[in-house]
Amino acid sequence: MRQRLPSLSNLRAFDAAALHLNLRRAAADLYITESAVSRQIASLESLLGVQLFHRANQRITLTAAGVLYSRQVREMLRKLQRDTLDVMAHEGVGGTVELACVPTLAVEWLIPRLPGFYARHPQVIVNIRAQSDVFLFEGTPYDAAIHFGEAVYPGARVDRMFGEESVAVCHPDFFGGKKRVSVNDIARSPLLHLVTRSFGWKQWMEAAGIDDVNALRGARYDHHSMVISAARAGLGIGLVPRFLVEEYLTRGLLVTPVARSLRATSAYYLVVPDTQPMSDAMGHLREWLLEAAGEFVGVAT
Repeated sequence: MRQRLPSLSNLRAFDAAALHLNLRRAAADLYITESAVSRQIASLESLLGVQLFHRANQRITLTAAGVLYSRQVREMLRKLQRDTLDVMAHEGVGGTVELACVPTLAVEWLIPRLPGFYARHPQVIVNIRAQSDVFLFEGTPYDAAIHFGEAVYPGARVDRMFGEESVAVCHPDFFGGKKRVSVNDIARSPLLHLVTRSFGWKQWMEAAGIDDVNALRGARYDHHSMVISAARAGLGIGLVPRFLVEEYLTRGLLVTPVARSLRATSAYYLVVPDTQPMSDAMGHLREWLLEAAGEFVGVAT
C-alpha cells in the first residue's frame, strides 16, 4: 500500500505559519502569497485528518495537535537541511561529524590539532559547536561531545581523554613586575571566576590553608577564554587550566605569580550516544581524538 506523506511545500508552509502565527509573515518568509499558504495548510490538514490551527477573526493559533506536530516538523526540516548540506559538503564520500565541545578547549586545544586529523582523513568534515553543559543527545544534531565532568553521562559511551590542572595567572605587571608573590597576596587580590566553576578559587584557598577571606568575590565569566582575556587586561587573577595558557606563559603575556595549582577531580571525556550505531567518520574521529589526548598527556607529564 502506498504511503500517504505530506509534501515538502505543505510542511514548510505549516512550519512558517506555526512559527509566526501570522499567514502574511509566513507568506513573506516563503516568497509566496498568503492564499497559497492557506491552501498548503488546508491540504496538510486534509491529509492528516487533524485540525492544526484555530482560526478566528483573521488570527490563527495552534491546536494541541498543531503544537506537537510543529515541534516534530521543525526538527525534521532542520535535519533535512543539515543532511543536505552534509552531502553537498563531502560530495558523497567521507562523512560529517557534528561535535559539541567545551568552547575554550575547542579553540585552544582541539582546533589547532585538527590538521593532523584531516591529513589522515581528508574526506571527513568535523563541524564543531560550543556546548558547556551536560545535555541529552536525543533531539540534538550531535554525534558526540567533549565534556568536562564525571565519567558518567546519560545514554552515552564515555572515553576519558585527560585531566586538568589549573594555575593562577595574571598580567606580568599586575604585582608591579614581581615574578613571585605569596598565597596571601593572591587572596587579597581581585579574583576572576568561571561561572560553571564558581567554587574553584574557594577550593584553591582551602588547599593553601587560607580560610579568612571571601574566595567568591570578583567578576564571573562564561568561558575560560573570557577569564584569560580579563587576566591579560590586568583585571585580576584567573584560575585556568594550564594547557590553555601555555602559549601565553611562554610568550610572557601572562605569568604564574605563585607555584600552587589546583588539580581537578573531574576530567575531559569524549561521549558518544549509545542509542545509534557509530558512523565510520565518527569512528575515525574517536580513534584520532584518543590518540591525540594520549600524546598530549605524555607531553604534559
